[in-house]
Order: sequence, then structure tokens, then C-alpha cells
Amino acid sequence: MIGFMIIFLSCNLEEEMDDNSGPKLELIGSYTLEVPEPSGLTLNADGTALYSVSDPPDNSIYKLDLFGNTKKTLSYTGDDLEGITYDNRDNTLWIAEERLREVVHLDTLGNELDRFSINFDGLSSIHGFEGIMYNPVTSRISLLNEKNPGAFIELDSTMNISKELSLNFAQDYSGLCFNSANGNFMIVSDESQQLIEWNLDEGVIHTYSLDIEKAEGVDYDPAINRVYIVCDSEQRLYIYGIQH
Repeated sequence: MIGFMIIFLSCNLEEEMDDNSGPKLELIGSYTLEVPEPSGLTLNADGTALYSVSDPPDNSIYKLDLFGNTKKTLSYTGDDLEGITYDNRDNTLWIAEERLREVVHLDTLGNELDRFSINFDGLSSIHGFEGIMYNPVTSRISLLNEKNPGAFIELDSTMNISKELSLNFAQDYSGLCFNSANGNFMIVSDESQQLIEWNLDEGVIHTYSLDIEKAEGVDYDPAINRVYIVCDSEQRLYIYGIQH
């Protein structure tokens, strides 16, 4: 009986050690932003600048340096801005308009190049598109619907929905980016206070706890192992490294 208890406790200890042996986030720094209620976030092609959008009533797009300092305010003013992504094919931007359920294509000055209505039937007019991402592998744009339902939506080259997956691993879905180092997606959840690594085939790969309220946008630079997250309520930029 004693031997059984020792084996049982040893197994439990090994399982606990395994649970704690995965990758972890290490906070590198946090910086105050002049962006009111920052929502989406994206890096430019060479990782030298960030772009962020602000919630209503500001509805503006800001170009930032890597420490969160505002370098430029773009000319575009949105209706209900929530997500932004950089398209390295032509150095342009795509933004998600939550209330309108539209995707808008812009140049980096903020001039509108095109606009597309996305035929997605959510259950709530106030919980729409929160995240948007350009995938350099597939050359496709993907969207996150925040909740009711939580969904990952992939658009084809004509900006029609080609794939729609229900998500059920977090309380809501606030932003996403593509990790070009391993082909996974990185998703932030405001309400679950988590950063989740996920892919289409395996589902959730790893979950990181975030000590941040209202994490609303994320991007990752694998070249320097930096995760950038914006916090809506604090108006701050958080920078993390991933420890393996």
C-alpha cells in the first residue's frame, strides 16, 4: 500500500512538472500609449513599426514605434474600428469594421483602396469582427468574430467566406496574428485574459495567462521573439518574450 502511494504521488508530481514545463511569457516592458482605447495591433513588414486602431468615438489609426510612441495618425476615420493587419504583398493595411461587418483596404496614409461587406450572420450586432489577419502562407485574410458565436472566418481571393469554424476555447476572441515560425495562429481573449496558440488541424497548442485586463490586439515577431499586445482599458503596449 505504501509503495502504491509513492508511485501514485510520483506520477502526480511528474504530471505537475510536465504541466509547468511548457513555454512561458516573460514580460520585457510596457509603455503608455497616446492611442485612446487601443484595439487591434499589427507590425509592418520589416518589424520596425506598429499600427493600432482605436475604439469609438475616436475611430482612428495610429502608426507607432516599437515603444508605443505615436509617429503618425492616418487620414482614415472609421465607424467602429476593432482590428488591423499589415499586408506585406503591397505594404497596405486591412481593417475590420465591427458594426458594419466590413473589411476595408487602405494604404499606409489612410486612403481607402477598397471595401468589402462580409456575409456573416452573427447573433449580436455589438459582438462582431474583433480581429483580422493577413496570412502570408495562403495570401488570405482571416477574421475573428468576438462571440455569439466565437468564430474563425477565412476569406477567399474575392473576399467571400471560404471557411468558417466555431471557437469554444475562450470566453471571447479579441485579436489574432500569424506566427510564421511555426504556422500557428496566436489569439488573445479579453475576458479569459489569455494568449492562445492555435491551429486549424490540432486546435489549441498552448495557452498563456495574461495579467492584463482588456487585451485587444496582438502581433508576434519571430525574428526577435517578441509578442506585442495592446491593452484597451490601460492604454498600454505590453511586450513579451516566449521562453521555451
